[in-house]
Amino acid sequence: MAEVVDLHFDPRWGAPFWLEVAGGLDFDPRRGVRELHDLDRLPPVPLEQLARRPVTHFLPRRYHAHRAGLVTSETGGTTGAPRRTVFLRDEFEEAFVEPFVRAALRVGFPVGLDWLYVGPGGPHVIGKAARACARALGSMDPFTVDFDPRWARRLPADSLARRRYLDHVLDQALAVLGSQEIGVLFATPPVLEALAGRMQVACRERIRGIHLGGMAVSPEFRARLAEWFPRAVSLAGYGNSLAGMCPELAPADGRPPEYFPFGTRLVLGVEASEPGRRGRVFFRRIDRSCLLPRVLERDEAELVGPPGGAGEAGFTLPGVRDPRPPERLAATLGAGLY
Repeated sequence: MAEVVDLHFDPRWGAPFWLEVAGGLDFDPRRGVRELHDLDRLPPVPLEQLARRPVTHFLPRRYHAHRAGLVTSETGGTTGAPRRTVFLRDEFEEAFVEPFVRAALRVGFPVGLDWLYVGPGGPHVIGKAARACARALGSMDPFTVDFDPRWARRLPADSLARRRYLDHVLDQALAVLGSQEIGVLFATPPVLEALAGRMQVACRERIRGIHLGGMAVSPEFRARLAEWFPRAVSLAGYGNSLAGMCPELAPADGRPPEYFPFGTRLVLGVEASEPGRRGRVFFRRIDRSCLLPRVLERDEAELVGPPGGAGEAGFTLPGVRDPRPPERLAATLGAGLY
């Protein structure tokens, strides 16, 4: 971690944003931020600045001349203006691809089968990750059906426009399922539920793997999923476009999902009144491409330790159990598609 801090605050090669911040501090971060808890000495990055300022302001100047090695990422804009960041290529793999692959192999997710990804492409990073994950598990580049969650959220719930937009997405997905040998589906829970209702039984039984993302997964939904796709291994992920993806490591019906960060570049925490209680989720991103000391999420969850044997796969840090928006916020977000 100290090396990342040194890089971002390097007087010549550091990140323009953090060099601005350093001018207003009463200590030298390269001396005073050495351990994980020292990150709280740094001010949080105002998220609106990630929406308004160029991504290169948060990228150390060392990498400004190497743009071909950067992966852009943008949030969905559910709770405000979309925020943007970049990842170095190896960081993108560690943030979005490697966690999924290691978790998938751990739970027996199928390899070598063709994927259908039903979800947003650009500017959301999840579309880039879906392609990389499919190839990493021996698939060809996945078949895709693109949809724009920002536009879908602008359509009134239960409106004719919303139903027609969903029908448009589903018709494309069914055309792929009817002509290709799809073995893995990747979609959000509401899209997957709508799709399952229109798939033939034989088609649903051909599905061997389901990757869920984008929205909370409840035990009740997991139970219905097992009925719709009785031969499929399901694996959900939690995260966002700024931080990365945290997969399940021991998915099971009847209990809330638990998600864990891979490696040491992403650290999850919970602002709770006491251990074992639910609280607001926060994360720390410690990358060469972007340093985010502490970002509060909209979700609430309980902090939990990784399951037995997870350390051997690279999951050594605490994760979160049952992350979801608080009830007061869930009501305003509504029932979207992503």
